[in-house]
Amino acid sequence: MNVRRTLSCGAALAVVLVATACGSFTDSLFGEGGDDPPPPSNGGLFGSQNGDGGGAGGDGGTKPCTNLCQRQLKCPGGLTTSLSGKVFDPAGKVPLYNVLVYVPNAPVAPITTGASCDRCGTVSGDPLVSTLTDPSGSFTLENVPIGGDIPVVVQIGKWRRQFVVPNVPQCVDTALPAAQTRLPRNKSEGDLPQMAIASGEADPFECLLVKMGLDKAEFTHDDAGGRVHYYVENGVDTQGGNAPRANTLYGDLAKMKKYDIVFLPCEGSERNKSDAADKNLVDYTAIGGRIFTTHYGYAWLHLGAQPFPTTGDFEPEQSDKYEQNLPVTINQGFPKGAAFAKWLVNVGASQTLGTMDLVESRHDLNSASDPPSTTWMTTSAMPAPNTNATMHITFNTPVGVPEQSQCGRVVFSDFHVSADAKIDDRRFPASCKEGDLTPQEKALEFMLFDLSSCVQSDKTAPTAPAPGIK
Repeated sequence: MNVRRTLSCGAALAVVLVATACGSFTDSLFGEGGDDPPPPSNGGLFGSQNGDGGGAGGDGGTKPCTNLCQRQLKCPGGLTTSLSGKVFDPAGKVPLYNVLVYVPNAPVAPITTGASCDRCGTVSGDPLVSTLTDPSGSFTLENVPIGGDIPVVVQIGKWRRQFVVPNVPQCVDTALPAAQTRLPRNKSEGDLPQMAIASGEADPFECLLVKMGLDKAEFTHDDAGGRVHYYVENGVDTQGGNAPRANTLYGDLAKMKKYDIVFLPCEGSERNKSDAADKNLVDYTAIGGRIFTTHYGYAWLHLGAQPFPTTGDFEPEQSDKYEQNLPVTINQGFPKGAAFAKWLVNVGASQTLGTMDLVESRHDLNSASDPPSTTWMTTSAMPAPNTNATMHITFNTPVGVPEQSQCGRVVFSDFHVSADAKIDDRRFPASCKEGDLTPQEKALEFMLFDLSSCVQSDKTAPTAPAPGIK
């Protein structure tokens, strides 16, 4: 190795470049004519701006050290070259848990829109270094390549943002600004899942999406290009009117398959659907579709053809609505539940670890069946005679198959997501109140991004993908 280059690379820190775990250091890192690392030679590491697909490495094999691997170095004295920051929701206000942050070492492939089997462990772009955000939304990427134009990907499920760090100095931490690390508000900023919402009279879920930062221009009818397609069940229509009816969505499996997430919020009464629609829901989630439903949405799980009969002990309408503060306990007995409890405190939605208060709660679910369901919230403060209730569950689908064969996910909340979020019945988005998320809305924002994320057993702690280069 040329000693002059070694010292000029980091003389002040007495850095000596050595062979790294990913492969041997090569003198070509700096080139023959200078002391600064050259830009990547692969002509644009990101590839398409719309993407997912592909597969991470981490198969235990050894790959040659190429591209950005050649810009990793071993620092003295236990130091490391790192990038740090927090990942926020699209509004840039609420930090998010379990978001993947990584430096790709290969082109990042386009995301495939529509229901798909997105199991954890497969990530596009051959991550060189990766990490997940903690319950405060914070991350630190270590052993980052040094020099100019280092690409970074921030991703949870099919929400993804990509950017380039102009320069990463060696053996110190570089803090990334929150404006870079928030999730995209619209498709011009990055990737968003293709979503559908069937507006319900009693639970304006669309207002939650706006308050968490989604661009209002992304809400369109199904024949337009928005990332949220708006259907009307018995809720408000969109500005301009004539949004398609919700039964044209859940009555058509081929149409449902075009969406990554379908929201079926409370309609204000027990409105059972046809057996054919129930079957469509089962078939959609079996191939990787994600469903979020609330309160009277228990009809989708429990009534009619009973699409998911083994998920819990449903006993609808045991008491009148519980309008004011209902104390609930967060189940901390599984990794994500423990993280959720800490996250609620960190974002100001809870004052005491493991508890929070809900408004507009209901009592329709006595308990969840584990398996297949995971219980997130319970209460012992419902009105007599049956004071115990389960307030929030999730389960992976298809139900009853081995975990490794499950691709979809369902969320059921027995309380209204956006309590008091609607001004009146004027058309969306004018119908929505402005302002920050309430504690309850923050809790359900957490659940939305958990629903969006790759599928794995809730009993297993999330882990970042192993690097493609060993």
